[in-house]
Amino acid sequence: MKKILIADDNRQIRLLVNVALRNGGYEIIEAEDGEDTLEKAVAQRPDLILLDVTMPKLDGFEVLRFLRKRPETTDCHVVMLTTAAQRRDVERARQEGAEDYITKPFEAHELREAVERLLS
Repeated sequence: MKKILIADDNRQIRLLVNVALRNGGYEIIEAEDGEDTLEKAVAQRPDLILLDVTMPKLDGFEVLRFLRKRPETTDCHVVMLTTAAQRRDVERARQEGAEDYITKPFEAHELREAVERLLS
């Protein structure tokens, strides 16, 4: 079973993502800030992380940079799922190693398609 880590400080967003991915047969892990995300990513080694940019303690870009440097997480797929929709944010995420970028509010089918594409 593939593991997905949802990293977002907003409980409602984590719930919406859970609902969108419910029937995919994934094991879902949740984190509510940047430090929590890093701890769970290293300990649980998810196959994919859905990562918000704006989070307490460490932002999504800091988390992404750390993930790409650690041998345990370097090959983990990362999709930014965020309200930060400016072109420079998208470009920065891609430069840092994110494989996809989805802006909130998101369409459930768009999220499922991105997840399925990366995990297939």
